[in-house]
Amino acid sequence: MKIMFLYPNHVGYFRCPVGLTLIMTVCANEGHEVKLFDTTFMNVAENQDNRAREKAGQVKPVTLDNFFNKLSKNQIEIDWLKAVKEFSPDIIGTTIVEDSYTYCDRLLGLAKEKFNIPVVAGGSMPSVVPQVIIKNSNIDYVVEAEGEVAFKELLIALKKGDDVSMVPNLWYKDNGKIKKTKLIKYLDMDEIPDQRLDFWDDKHFNKPYNGKLYVTGFFEASRGCMHKCHYCINRAFQIFQEESGKVRRNKSVEKIISEIKSIHKKRNFELIMFTDDNFLARQPKELDDFFDRWSKEIKIPYWINTCIETVNEHNLPQLKKSDCIGIGIGLETGSDWVRQNLLLKGKMNNNFYMEKFALIAKYKIRSTANNMIGIPGEYEEDFFETVKLNKAIRALDENLTSFDVTFMAPYMGTVIHNIALEMNLIDAHDKPGFEGMSKANISMRQEPTMTNPCMTKERIMELFYDF
Repeated sequence: MKIMFLYPNHVGYFRCPVGLTLIMTVCANEGHEVKLFDTTFMNVAENQDNRAREKAGQVKPVTLDNFFNKLSKNQIEIDWLKAVKEFSPDIIGTTIVEDSYTYCDRLLGLAKEKFNIPVVAGGSMPSVVPQVIIKNSNIDYVVEAEGEVAFKELLIALKKGDDVSMVPNLWYKDNGKIKKTKLIKYLDMDEIPDQRLDFWDDKHFNKPYNGKLYVTGFFEASRGCMHKCHYCINRAFQIFQEESGKVRRNKSVEKIISEIKSIHKKRNFELIMFTDDNFLARQPKELDDFFDRWSKEIKIPYWINTCIETVNEHNLPQLKKSDCIGIGIGLETGSDWVRQNLLLKGKMNNNFYMEKFALIAKYKIRSTANNMIGIPGEYEEDFFETVKLNKAIRALDENLTSFDVTFMAPYMGTVIHNIALEMNLIDAHDKPGFEGMSKANISMRQEPTMTNPCMTKERIMELFYDF
């Protein structure tokens, strides 16, 4: 079969999303013909995510203007329809994050009106609110949770003209009625194929980091997180997909090393960025094996994101020795009360965070403290506690510590979204396919998209840019 994939990136943030790459890989490995329409470098004149961070003084500037060839919205739509017509796919597939859903819907609607080709949607948003997305008249099938098996079996059923009711993890329409199939167990991560990266423009493999542009590979060593934070969709996975098993799973060290080694031979990466939520959350013996094999077999600088409690005197010296150049940590707030009662991040307090950031600095590894502003129930005084804590972290070593701050965004499927909806902190859609979604252009960097009863929008933005 011929599958046209749409990547509706509307803010110029470039990197290859691992999830979509794997779905295209599965299709290609099964012998299907795959084509990608990627709007990343045509939709805007710059990487808006990176530019917003530069403007706020959060990152060192890097020139990226030559990466983009901005087209008018009308021209992109013409090119999209032309691409669909020329390729003449049997099905259109897309990945949806809430930030780009409205734009994605526009492009899907144009194709549906002109060609009436079946559309299947997956990704983070369809996985946590499939019952909403399936009501979109431009979407015929929704994959809930992991799509590697579901997408493959859907294509088999469609090719044979079979009933799709036996395809797992699927929401679909049958004579106007919405139906869903059984969720299967989460995948053994060692059974996931190696990524095929030839679908993507080579510009996606460039990543600005600490003022320099690196040829970068993006890989996952694990999926999911065991924590129950109110702002994260992992909590939705834990609740709504409980029958699929434990959300948190690791690839074996052998699988991680073999995949990266194989692809690095073709791509000659300068940096590896792991996309995991909580990279270090595995057994110490496994980590010891990873650090040893990485140092001997890969020998490339790498960056990780992990949770603060996984940082310790055992793994930090090995992280340094194996050339880990950066660690991202979700700090979120400097208010212990906000962290523990509004965000539900456990009992970890500011002293604990300071101790761990000091350890990272001790071993000369760069850290980034990730913060949020605009949390419902957060007062200005609470945010000044965040400022105070970040100043203390920066004072450890200004060359080795950095920070990031984003607006709290009420993404569908999160507890924070449910709170915002119930308290009328967002103006919600009632349009089929969008019910409950904020009408604002949801974003973590442009402006607040929900009301905080304790601070005005203007004051939140002032504090954001003064941070």
